[in-house]
Amino acid sequence: MKKISIKVPLGDKRSNLWGFHFRIPEEVAIKFKNGKDRRIIATFNNQIKNHCAIMPSHEGPFIMLNKQLVQQLNIEEGDLVAIQIEKDNSEFGMPICEEFEAVILGDKEVFNHFKRLTPGKQRNLIHLVNKIKSPDIKMIRSMAIAHHLMEAKGKLEFKQLNNTIKEFNQRNNLT
Repeated sequence: MKKISIKVPLGDKRSNLWGFHFRIPEEVAIKFKNGKDRRIIATFNNQIKNHCAIMPSHEGPFIMLNKQLVQQLNIEEGDLVAIQIEKDNSEFGMPICEEFEAVILGDKEVFNHFKRLTPGKQRNLIHLVNKIKSPDIKMIRSMAIAHHLMEAKGKLEFKQLNNTIKEFNQRNNLT
């Protein structure tokens, strides 16, 4: 599938949706939907690439943006934004950092637990590591996640995972 370029205004975070968003024409959204998979890579104003999904709603398909991305793009509600959309064919629907890959994908049992999670939970765990800047802290966070998956036998309990992350941070003097 080729890239498709559109120009749409930034929708308001006070709408019926959860936050800032771009409405996507139905005829464009359909081209990127493959069963339940709606993952795309959107490039905004030829500046910032973002792995995301075209979300469904009764008002029509849309792409969500977080506040940080809106600030990086220096845009406000109603501003027209050029968006290049391409299908995201990556394994997990977002990039995975080296540290997470080394720890999670490097251990067969941990990886099996990880693969049994829903794609959304997989991306959530990847995001928990990707958002960190320090490679050392990324590695510690990845090890905490691996430890949690092993202890919980693949069942993801976010409250317990947060406690495990805190324990790993304390052991490594990160608090």
